[in-house]
Amino acid sequence: MTRRLVPALSAVAALMIGLPAAAQDFSSIGTQYMDFGSSMMSVGQMNNVLGSTVQRGGRTRSQAARPSAGASLSAQRNAAAVSTRYRPSPAVSTRVRGQFADFVAKRDPTNGDRLRQAVQQKDLLGAWEKHVAVDGLRRGDVADAMTAYWVQNWQIANNVPFANRAQVQGVRGQVSQALGSNPAFARLDDAGKQEMAEVFMLNFVAQGSAFSDAAAKKNTTLSRQLSEAAVARFRNEMSIDLRQLKLTEAGFTR
Repeated sequence: MTRRLVPALSAVAALMIGLPAAAQDFSSIGTQYMDFGSSMMSVGQMNNVLGSTVQRGGRTRSQAARPSAGASLSAQRNAAAVSTRYRPSPAVSTRVRGQFADFVAKRDPTNGDRLRQAVQQKDLLGAWEKHVAVDGLRRGDVADAMTAYWVQNWQIANNVPFANRAQVQGVRGQVSQALGSNPAFARLDDAGKQEMAEVFMLNFVAQGSAFSDAAAKKNTTLSRQLSEAAVARFRNEMSIDLRQLKLTEAGFTR
């Protein structure tokens, strides 16, 4: 089954705020080069870990299952043993949601009160889950949240409306491998994993909603700004050119 970027996200925007002009409220957020939470050490580190994997060409899931000549078998076993799942805590969600509300209000002071109210009152994480379920992604897993974020930014950067489940799952394989082999991620507790995942999820909703609204209104100027912002985020934070990547069933390739 294929997932279409724009119409599906328009539905998410309506679900989020329930007002006709809902998604446009996030346009100023979507055009920001800097993500919410991008300065968090864990988020930045994990984005760079995956970025390094993509830069090296990354291995497919079937290749990753076979020991390479230079790889340590024990290291591979340790990576496989690291879980990307976490037990969610309502307290962590409340804290992250509050930080996100502060973030969006600060970047769009004119609509700050309205944005803050929307973030605090609407189920943004539920909207995220409803949108990505078609690709086999779910809440409670850092790899799923990070996968959705990377795929969507690639789609926005390249103005590609469709990504199929096999392609998304290919990226998830890359993400899972990258996280599982990183000692810093292995040291995270459930709260740390949840915070990271929800940061990715909230950025996904805000950026995707802004892009879908611009596309639905045929606002080519804003669409182009949002696309350039996605490119800039990955170039500035990870030294990755999203427009030089291909999305395949093996994940991202150069």
